[in-house]
Amino acid sequence: MQTNLMTIGGLDLKPSEVFMLTGMLARPDHTHAPEKEPDEIDRAALDMLVLEGIIERFRTPAGEWLDAWVVTDAAIGWVEEPEVNADIELAKRLFKDCLDS
Repeated sequence: MQTNLMTIGGLDLKPSEVFMLTGMLARPDHTHAPEKEPDEIDRAALDMLVLEGIIERFRTPAGEWLDAWVVTDAAIGWVEEPEVNADIELAKRLFKDCLDS
């Protein structure tokens, strides 16, 4: 049975989730703060990454949710594990090859 999932450090994620994560990791502050509301695919990826504990969403002091997310400290440590780092690097090469085509 074929799936549309990628395994990153033993965690099965959709390609859109891995793409979002690698993009956030590439930024110096590890954030994603789009100027406009994320589209349906990006929003689903962000929501799943939040549910997995990989990223968290920012809130205002009043408790309102912002359209801004950051990679958690725990996920930064997870990404630094050799197996996870190798999986992420492979995914980045796959995405680069797809985008260059």
